[in-house]
Amino acid sequence: MSPSPSTVYAGALTPDAIQKLGGAALVLIAANQALDPHTANRYMITKGSLCALTLAAPTAGTDDGLSIEINSSTAFAHTLTATGLLVDGAGHVNVATFPAAGGGAIDLTAYNGKWYVVNSQNITFS
Repeated sequence: MSPSPSTVYAGALTPDAIQKLGGAALVLIAANQALDPHTANRYMITKGSLCALTLAAPTAGTDDGLSIEINSSTAFAHTLTATGLLVDGAGHVNVATFPAAGGGAIDLTAYNGKWYVVNSQNITFS
């Protein structure tokens, strides 16, 4: 028997799941750290000095569609290093540098073992 169009499988990205992610509490980042590449999250950098973040590759197939949002609330040129993993449409694949002012942001979506830049605000890529 075929599943009906309304069948939702465990782990599916349902409208409810999307709403919950969009309204999820921010995870505060007050120290240098490696971000979990296998968990969707919304982050806010609060460190009172330069923050160095790293992000490993998502698992192709398993993590496809997973989203990570990173925002900065402090006036430092924070960096996100994802060596060879960023896809920004311009060939920059290694580092995202936040502006030395609060308000920088980047939204990433995992696909096929890479991080696709869906949106960025005042981020410099290299």
